[in-house]
Amino acid sequence: MTLLLLPLSILVLALIYAALSDAASMTISNKICLVVMAAFAMSVPLAWDGWAVFGEHMLVGLTFFVAGFILFAVGGLGGGDAKLMAAIGLFWTWGDALLFLVNVTIYGGALALILLMARNYVPVNVATNSFVSKMFANEKKIPYGIAITLGALTVLPTSDIVQRTLAG
Repeated sequence: MTLLLLPLSILVLALIYAALSDAASMTISNKICLVVMAAFAMSVPLAWDGWAVFGEHMLVGLTFFVAGFILFAVGGLGGGDAKLMAAIGLFWTWGDALLFLVNVTIYGGALALILLMARNYVPVNVATNSFVSKMFANEKKIPYGIAITLGALTVLPTSDIVQRTLAG
């Protein structure tokens, strides 16, 4: 049980850092994605349930990577967001992935609405905090890493990998 806390703590801290980094600079470092993948690698022995389940996790991550690459290519998602989604995808089975995508969509929509309203009604010069003024001034970018983090943190406690680790 205590071994599980290490990779999960690393994952949660990396996700929070990714959200804060995206809010502050509209970028997500590749290092954060590597830390998320390392947390997955650390959790695999703790939640091992055979090659089929491991393959499912890898396939979800690969699917997220391909979908993210396509969305990035057409301008629908930032590169850091796409890489973070692929790294987090390693933690999910298909059921978890669907729930994650629904949550990210809901949080992303709420974030977009909040930023749209704030950008229209809050003068940029009122926002003295650097990352707040950056979010309000940039009318095209949305720090989607916030929605990705919230979606992941919502799904993680009930995810298959956590439940298998707690049971084993």
